[in-house]
Amino acid sequence: MSTFGNAFGDWFFMISLLLIGIAFLVGAGLRLAGVGGALLMLFMYVVALPQPSAMVDGEFVRGATNPIPDVHWMDALLLLICAFTVSGDTLGLGKWWARLPFVRANPWLR
Repeated sequence: MSTFGNAFGDWFFMISLLLIGIAFLVGAGLRLAGVGGALLMLFMYVVALPQPSAMVDGEFVRGATNPIPDVHWMDALLLLICAFTVSGDTLGLGKWWARLPFVRANPWLR
């Protein structure tokens, strides 16, 4: 039984995307959300990695597209940039979040 392609994997994936989206909308917990989002983008990139040969519309096709300029890399980079440049302090709750005692004790929650 695989981890994904079943109800547990689907729910886990969608809830993690929801939590990452909420963190970015609120502007708090961006480091954890950015790293988690970049990790999810890496997983989605690996799953969609073009194969050297494939069946397309019932026809065997040789060759693959260039895997480097993929949108998953750009999205992961944007998530990490937003996470590590304290962008939540500008229009979000980032400043308030950073003053909380448990966040000061654990800076990775910033």
